[in-house]
Amino acid sequence: MSIEKQGFPAEIPPLELQATNYEMGEGARLLHELEQTGAYVFHGSTTADIAELETRQPYDYTDDVKQEHGSPCVAATLSADVAIFRALVVDEYTGFGPDDKGNIRLRASQKALDAVRGQKGFVYVLPKDGFTQFGVHPKMEWRSSVNQKPTQIIEVTEKDLPKDIELIAAE
Repeated sequence: MSIEKQGFPAEIPPLELQATNYEMGEGARLLHELEQTGAYVFHGSTTADIAELETRQPYDYTDDVKQEHGSPCVAATLSADVAIFRALVVDEYTGFGPDDKGNIRLRASQKALDAVRGQKGFVYVLPKDGFTQFGVHPKMEWRSSVNQKPTQIIEVTEKDLPKDIELIAAE
């Protein structure tokens, strides 16, 4: 999934990212350990205590038009950083996707990052067994066509955000 498909016109130049003072928090440390096993996928949410993630219709926003993006599913990622980002950064001026070299890029406006202060997010840890890769990037998106029960729910805060988020202009 490209950055443009996350609602960003290609012509918005990313601002130079200034160094953040975030140290990796306990949530990120644990999630990265789980990620290294290769046995789990992750789903970031602002909602705590979801006993079972239900299938939902995913949408894509190409050229600011909301379009169905595949069949109803539980969407997840192999990337702990993407799940942490999605759990905490919820402003409309955000995006994520692979760059030309296949590296995952996370993008957000300063307003979106400022809104994270003092907030909590939740990353649902799910067994990878019930998911299949969706799209071409192997870490980006995995989907399940059936409801999924998490094995763990890990709380994350601003200390858990990845350090390499690109700043973008907010319209």
